[in-house]
Amino acid sequence: MKPMLLPGPVLHRNFKRARDEITELLRLSPPGKVIVLVGPTQAGKSLIFQYAVRNLSVELQPKSPAHIPFVHLVVATSQDGRISPKYLTLRLLKLIRHPMHEHVGDFDESDHYRPSRGRDETSLRLSLELGMIARETLLALLDEAHHLTHTKDRELRSNVLQSIKCLGAIDRTLALFGGYELVYRGLFDSAHFAGRLICVEIAPYTNCPDDLIEWSRILKLFGKHMSLHPPSLLLEEVETLLYAANGVFGLLEKILWLARARSHGKAITREVLRSAFPTQAEHDVIKRDIEAGQRAIARLRNPSFDTSASASTPRTKQRRRPFQRNPNRKLPTYPKVSNE
Repeated sequence: MKPMLLPGPVLHRNFKRARDEITELLRLSPPGKVIVLVGPTQAGKSLIFQYAVRNLSVELQPKSPAHIPFVHLVVATSQDGRISPKYLTLRLLKLIRHPMHEHVGDFDESDHYRPSRGRDETSLRLSLELGMIARETLLALLDEAHHLTHTKDRELRSNVLQSIKCLGAIDRTLALFGGYELVYRGLFDSAHFAGRLICVEIAPYTNCPDDLIEWSRILKLFGKHMSLHPPSLLLEEVETLLYAANGVFGLLEKILWLARARSHGKAITREVLRSAFPTQAEHDVIKRDIEAGQRAIARLRNPSFDTSASASTPRTKQRRRPFQRNPNRKLPTYPKVSNE
């Protein structure tokens, strides 16, 4: 990560863990899986996406001009804040350089052959599936993938996910990078994804002892490159800054950058630092998103069904002669013994 306030990148603990895990999963995961990286806003998901693309560009060299080993794109909304399945499919067709759709939307589109038919959604999906087979594309990466869930209509969300079903085929891996919305609203609407899902979280820091130590280390690093009054200001405000930034590195950087701008070249005081804190509404909406996402991840990692019954040793049935009734050992009353 390359913060605006520091001269070099900061590989803090949670970022490095998520980056290394995603790198290994993309390198070693068998085909047919859906790998998902989720986290809060400004946590560094897009930076990990860019890092993964650079690594894959080196490791997956095309064997011929027609070979496209992987594709990547940033998902963008196309209408009413939502993503259109047709729009997404068309963008992917352009990435694999499909001869029928490669020049759609270009300035010189009219100079190329344009089929009179074949722009309906079914034809586009079929073209994408066959095109990726022809290009031998084994991996697809989508950044800002939480845009896929931007609708309250569960059926529409399911349709959008099904529109990229061919990206997660049995011989292909799909990697999604996005906000927590991916896990608490959308992915489990489709059994196709739920059964193949591998989830990685770039988690925010909390007030547990280990996280506070790492958070203090980050603040010490910032303190060395900022003018503060007193010099220990950031360390004195460890827990306050942790709460204000919801434990997210990028949100902490935003606070410190705004405080430096408001100090007008002078040393940052406690009053100026606190004036750069987010509003309560901004803080709460990010906190709710984090809590909802981590609850969904906890359900994913901690199955609620009871496995004790399946683990017990099955009882063996006693062999009986044909047509012999089961003995009734639950008598309604004790048997009476006659004195005669």
